[in-house]
Formats: sequence, C-alpha cells, structure tokens
Amino acid sequence: MPHLIREVQTPYTINPNDQAIGRETIILQRDGQPIAAVVPYAEYQELLAQRKDVAKLEPISNDPQFERERAAFQKLLPKLLKEHRGKWVAIVDEKVADVGPDFSSVIQRVRARFGKRSVCVQEVLETPRVYSLPSPHIVRR
Repeated sequence: MPHLIREVQTPYTINPNDQAIGRETIILQRDGQPIAAVVPYAEYQELLAQRKDVAKLEPISNDPQFERERAAFQKLLPKLLKEHRGKWVAIVDEKVADVGPDFSSVIQRVRARFGKRSVCVQEVLETPRVYSLPSPHIVRR
C-alpha cells in the first residue's frame, strides 16, 4: 500500500514594521486564492461586537415556529458542541431531528421525513459565521 506524503505548511511571516499593518486589510493568498485576512485591530473589535450582537438572537424571520426551533438550537448548543461540532444539525419540535456533514444532506432527509415545515438547520460552531458586507469594495490589480 502506498504511503501518503504531505508537504509541510510554510508559516506566514509578516514584518511588524510594515506601514500597511494596522492601517489597511492585508489578504493572504495560496495558489492565487484568498485564504485569510489581517485586519486593523479596530475592525477586529467591531467584528467581535457584531458577533456578540448576533448572539442576542434577534428574530430573523416572521415565522414563530422557526424562531422557536432557532432558540432551541441555541439552548442545545453546549451539548451539540460536545457531540456534533462542525456538523450540520436540524432542529424539529425543539429536538435534534438529524445530523450530517453538510446542509443539503440534512435538509433533504428532514424534508423527506417531516415534509415542508419550519425547521432550523445550522452548522454547530461556537461562534456563528457572520458576514457583514457594508458596501462593495473593488480591488484592482
């Protein structure tokens, strides 16, 4: 049986004296694709504040049943993090109805089992992924 050999990842080196650090966003790329960003500390603090605001669970839907399922997900989150971290979970009737590796497989099974009704399907993460797009930004090369 052949052995798999993996290349060791090279660490990124950033010069702390670089004038761009702390003033503008720096995009790190691998093979021409963006993989990470170094942002000014003030922007990082704003992002953390936004995450805390999201954690307050303001309604995102006019559907009360969906909001109950979503609230149940938040209540179950500590247990879900221990048992299903990184997986997708469907909440139906305020209980875990299905777990899987991706959204599509979970929602397909839940729809087949429960029909078209309000369910909450979320990825089990400590901090939900929040994308804030305040305005378009064009980067020219």
